[in-house]
Amino acid sequence: MTRLSVPIVTLAVVLVGVAPSAARAQEGNPLIAVGQEQYDDLRFEEALQTMSAALVRAGNTEQDLATIYRLLAFTYLALGREEEAAGAYRKLLAIRQDYSPGSDVAPRFREFFARVGEQWEAEGRPGLPPPAPVGILHRSPPQADRGEAIELSAEIEDPSGRVASVVLAYRQGSDDVFTRLDTRFADGRYVATIPGDDVSPPLVEYYFEGLDATGLPVASRGDVAAPLRVAVPAPSSSIFAQWWFWVGAGALVAGAVVAGILLAGQDGGGADQGTLIINVR
Repeated sequence: MTRLSVPIVTLAVVLVGVAPSAARAQEGNPLIAVGQEQYDDLRFEEALQTMSAALVRAGNTEQDLATIYRLLAFTYLALGREEEAAGAYRKLLAIRQDYSPGSDVAPRFREFFARVGEQWEAEGRPGLPPPAPVGILHRSPPQADRGEAIELSAEIEDPSGRVASVVLAYRQGSDDVFTRLDTRFADGRYVATIPGDDVSPPLVEYYFEGLDATGLPVASRGDVAAPLRVAVPAPSSSIFAQWWFWVGAGALVAGAVVAGILLAGQDGGGADQGTLIINVR
């Protein structure tokens, strides 16, 4: 289970000025503007989830992808995750070969991206042309029982061998930040289990995400803005579903039967004593 934290030193650098302008984030994909706003508010973990979802959304234009990779590069670096930041920046350069951070970007960030760009050039500008798309095959279970773990699995269609790992992101309800779990590979499927402690009414939301060797998402099934859902029914509130009702009803029936027998025994005549009928519905 992975949880992110933001070093205070990193925040200080970010506040000097590293983010692309919010006005430049208004592209065709609506998640880009949401991710930019989260980044500007220093909500880096949320921005990362949103931009990862934006990256694998269908219909992205070249400009959309360039903006997404730029935001991902800055967000990863703000979180101190240099390997992923370098991967995102290299993908950006494959789309915009002449891109470079502006003078308003903090020196530490400019130096980092300059080193990545030099290495990318030295390697012959890898990433061109773009590789084949990746598909994630998965069917959601209709519902789950409260407190019971949910095992979920997915299969990957990956002609170019881009996927290095698959994660499952989940949350209880629809308000919390998603928790990410590493999957395990077994029998041709990627499998992860949502703990029973996190399975409670009314639902659990989740999505699968395929990552390349640098940790960047290349495919998803569901995403942070449109997650998959498993219903978790609440226990019935009907009186007939309560254990104390049936214990009390059993005691009442037993008492009525005993009382009927005693009454019958007290009738001294030898005639027909009658029949006591008790209907329990």
